[in-house]
Amino acid sequence: MSTLNKILKARSILILDHPFFGGLALRLELVEDNRFETMSTNGKNIRYNRKYTDALSRNELMGMLAHEVMHIALGHPWRQGKREQKRWNIACDYPINENLIQAGFTLPKGALVRPKYQSLSAEEIYNQLPQQQDKSTGKQESDNDITDKSDPGKCGAVMPSTTKDKQEEKEMKAEWQAAVSQAIQISKGSLPANIGRQIQKILNPEVPWHILLRDFVERTARNDYNWTRPSRRYIGQGIILPSLISEQLPEIAIAIDTSGSINKKALSVFAAEASNIFSAYDTTIRVIYCDAKVRKEEIFTRADFPMKLNPIGRGGTDFRPVFEHIKKQNITPACLIYFTDLYGTFPRQEAEYPTMWLTTTKNKKAPFGTTIIFKNLK
Repeated sequence: MSTLNKILKARSILILDHPFFGGLALRLELVEDNRFETMSTNGKNIRYNRKYTDALSRNELMGMLAHEVMHIALGHPWRQGKREQKRWNIACDYPINENLIQAGFTLPKGALVRPKYQSLSAEEIYNQLPQQQDKSTGKQESDNDITDKSDPGKCGAVMPSTTKDKQEEKEMKAEWQAAVSQAIQISKGSLPANIGRQIQKILNPEVPWHILLRDFVERTARNDYNWTRPSRRYIGQGIILPSLISEQLPEIAIAIDTSGSINKKALSVFAAEASNIFSAYDTTIRVIYCDAKVRKEEIFTRADFPMKLNPIGRGGTDFRPVFEHIKKQNITPACLIYFTDLYGTFPRQEAEYPTMWLTTTKNKKAPFGTTIIFKNLK
């Protein structure tokens, strides 16, 4: 079995047994690079040493993949700054490894574990560690020495982000935060509590609503998988994964709360961003304006972008009429995005299609679906 096939099989099992880690691992390209001692990631790919990887058991390999995913989930490639490379790797490894082991993962021999560091941040641990010495010269390691391909933790190193464009790096970081946030929801409680808490500390900084909205729509578009028609790309490698049927989206539903909670400026910002997202798909947008009842409906296609929304209403707030209206129209949208302040009457049962509540109210969450906070883009 080739080294790549071995990694792919371990990743497939990770998807089934640990969907949080497996789903995020799928986002990373696998690249053989024997300059590295073990494995490494910089947020774009996972580079692996063939000889080292071949010597690992499948459980150890799964543990290493989870380890590399944790580096990205915790934002380590973007948090290093000018810190010493080896020392930063060690500081990042201690809390990751302790939590993975407690979650039941197996790590390769030599993995760094020290319980006292479990609840500390990588920055706090870094400040407690001695400066690293270059063994060949006896000199202190230079700041941000990205030419060093060693792995002092022996189960997957983290390298600083190589993206030179600051805006591109900012967007990449935000996209990963959105992906991690969604992966937590998809894992449906299977993520160990200690790891969830560790990640939530990093996710607390606000992810822009438009990034979360885009990720939600893309996941909806790419959720059309067929297990009865496996992906031909992996069959030759002995791996059975579902195939993607189509990236075309069925009809999208957007509901606008017209009770008075959404002002025109916010609506304009939302419409512009939604147009940017949906212009990538061959789809129809059904916009439903509702306060205590459905007041109006508009249909948009890509030819109508950018969308200009024209709300009618200003009565009370009831969310049920929108779901009843969709049912009466005998459609099952790819997803429903409801723009509201969340003050109103909700349906008793969850919708059969993905629902996102884009709300102007902080610290309030809908009883089902995904809730994100809307803030005007600057």
